[in-house]
Amino acid sequence: MAITKHWLRNPLLLFFLGVVAAIESVWILLSDGFYPVDECAHFLYSRFVLTALPVTVQTWHRPGRLWLFALPAQLGHTFTMFFCLALFLCLLLVIYRIAALLNIKHAVWVVLLTGLQPVLFDISYACLAEAPAALLLALSYLCHLKGRYGWSLALVSTVFLFRFEMYAFALLMFFIYMWKREKGILPLVLLGPLLWVGSSAVISGDVMTFFREWSKFSHLGKYVSGIPVMYYAENLHTIFGTAQVLLFAAGVIFIIRTRSAARFGIPLCAMAINITVNTLAGAEVFHWTGSIGEFRYIAVVAPFVGIVSVYGLSEVLERMKPAWSRFALSALLFGAVVFNCTLTTHPRRWANYEKIVIAMTGRLRADYPDLTVLSNNCVAAYVMDVPPSGGPHFEKLDGGMLAKYPHCLILWDPYTSNPRFFQTGLTREKLLEDPTIVVVDRYDYWGAEYFVFLRNAHL
Repeated sequence: MAITKHWLRNPLLLFFLGVVAAIESVWILLSDGFYPVDECAHFLYSRFVLTALPVTVQTWHRPGRLWLFALPAQLGHTFTMFFCLALFLCLLLVIYRIAALLNIKHAVWVVLLTGLQPVLFDISYACLAEAPAALLLALSYLCHLKGRYGWSLALVSTVFLFRFEMYAFALLMFFIYMWKREKGILPLVLLGPLLWVGSSAVISGDVMTFFREWSKFSHLGKYVSGIPVMYYAENLHTIFGTAQVLLFAAGVIFIIRTRSAARFGIPLCAMAINITVNTLAGAEVFHWTGSIGEFRYIAVVAPFVGIVSVYGLSEVLERMKPAWSRFALSALLFGAVVFNCTLTTHPRRWANYEKIVIAMTGRLRADYPDLTVLSNNCVAAYVMDVPPSGGPHFEKLDGGMLAKYPHCLILWDPYTSNPRFFQTGLTREKLLEDPTIVVVDRYDYWGAEYFVFLRNAHL
């Protein structure tokens, strides 16, 4: 189709892509920190993936994300953020193509309605799994619309490597193709899980590694209270944007009135599946996993929200007379979407408590360049540019490492020294009472105490 071959001739498409790229580029250039809470660790594990191979089989690492960002991470965090931006622009082009194939008249607006959704925009330049998972879902749906069912099922299966709860969407597509009697492609639904199980077995030498890790991950306790059952439903405007949600509601109304449910069935089912699964995982009443209901989990289906939203917008615009009223609504919508995104998202800046760790790490490396640092704070590993999995310069802080390194430095902060998913049994009081340990640096921030301890058990 001409839309695919000559999309560069569409000035409005280029303008919308340029708006998203310009805002995100400014945010990237103004950023000096990471998306809270996990991105710093994820970036470092990608950067030092070969060094950390035995650790990367853990379920938390998401092998798709780990290896996707491995090469960009070698060139630094800023380069990785721009790499993420390039992937995000690819996602917007794919979702535009989908809207065009669905014969939505003002399909080009899907770029803005998707690209400037607050949560998706906020994670689109982060070294996280959600935006790449959204790209895989969109590519799968595009292949489905073009009749390439094998590619569709294979792509949606690999979303398991990024956000494994979205494998439920792969099962949906599996049953659709079963109903279509596409028996030859049905085994492709196992591609993603087999890649994860196989890679874990190769790295660890044990085919059961994945299953043990999965069992541990699915029984993690919540480190803070879970969410209410209606949490996501009540925050749709925060996740997807107020204008987008209003247009989505309009789109649903028009879908019902025009009896177009079959036409938009897959995007609507994707949304329902994602919200349901993540609600079950995060709700305190079920207490199923360690999930605490972060908004970014729902942003995986943001492109499908964009499709229904642009359909609602198109139906409204087509019903507006005269032409100037359409222009007025378009200008108002453009301003509202841009304003909401720039108001609710911000460049990544180091938090004050992270700046303390950065400063303390810099001083200890200057004063004690040959000693191993024990800490559970990935920011310290980032400052030192070393793998967080451990090595001659940096190791995780726990009893085993204290025994291994009788002469070492300990960076203690009140937030990460006893990580959320396991407890070391170490406390600030125990370290202060240890006769082999002396305080060489200390900082107090609003009642939270940070320490650098020098330990020499040989004395």
